[in-house]
Amino acid sequence: MANSTGFPTPPAGLIIDLVTPLTAAGTLDGPGLDRLLARVLPWADGLLAGSPLAGEGLELPRKIREELLSHLLAAVAGQVPLFFGITGNSPEETKALAAWVREEIRRRDYQSPVFLADLPLWYHSNRGLPQYCQSLLAETELPLLLLNLPREVRRRGGMFKHLNIRTQVFKKVAALPGILGLIYQGEMRRFLHYHHAAAARPGFAFYETDEVRFLTRPGAWGAVSAAAQILPQAWQGVARACIHPEEIADDPARRYALWDQGNRLQQVSQFCGQNPAGLWKQALARQGIISSPARASGASAAKPEDLEKFFELLAGFAE
Repeated sequence: MANSTGFPTPPAGLIIDLVTPLTAAGTLDGPGLDRLLARVLPWADGLLAGSPLAGEGLELPRKIREELLSHLLAAVAGQVPLFFGITGNSPEETKALAAWVREEIRRRDYQSPVFLADLPLWYHSNRGLPQYCQSLLAETELPLLLLNLPREVRRRGGMFKHLNIRTQVFKKVAALPGILGLIYQGEMRRFLHYHHAAAARPGFAFYETDEVRFLTRPGAWGAVSAAAQILPQAWQGVARACIHPEEIADDPARRYALWDQGNRLQQVSQFCGQNPAGLWKQALARQGIISSPARASGASAAKPEDLEKFFELLAGFAE
């Protein structure tokens, strides 16, 4: 459905943040990606691929990112909206990838929604950010969601980068018609400030990436979850109940079951906080979904004791 901007409205609900399956040789694991899609598509309201989080987008070579999108367009074929990470190490790299995405969509005559997702503070400061976003929109002609991920920027970029989009800067960015939402990580106070700054855009989407906080204080629009690719059915049920509590208001037994499920999902997400991509890939490889737990960064696998604890937590779920 299109909104007043002329672009499709971002989907509400559960957006599953996919890992990028790689072979041991570092190439895209296409069959593994197909198996992963078969697992998650029945439960997803949207898919995020190539993100700086589970998707390891900041480490992926350009060729792999292109292959990833091409494969997804063919395999998803409009079943759910796609979000695709375009962040590069410079404005020029980011714009070049975004332009390639636009041309690939046109080449395939892909008619279903595709939203670009960008972490601008990885390569750009707050100064001049609204003007930069406006130029990116003009060149790509595709809808854009911004990512505010202070923990990722700090972990990868050191102490001198801006960690958060300033509220006054965000207010100007959110006024651009092609900016349709924010994928957020960080303090609740800043999150509320951003909501207030975008008050003139009632259809502006706010997605929470902190899975534990979403499960305890759900936002009105939805969650971006990497854990949901491991436990898609459990996550879909809990996320829907968080966003639409009225649907279970008269069913105490179901409310309790979902409360218990939500508590166990919190334990899984809390455990994975320090090494999410590594643990997700290890779990998916052990389950035979992807061929290898290989990381784009070449980072080592999780410790054996951590893996065993992780699989103990997963054992309580029937998927």
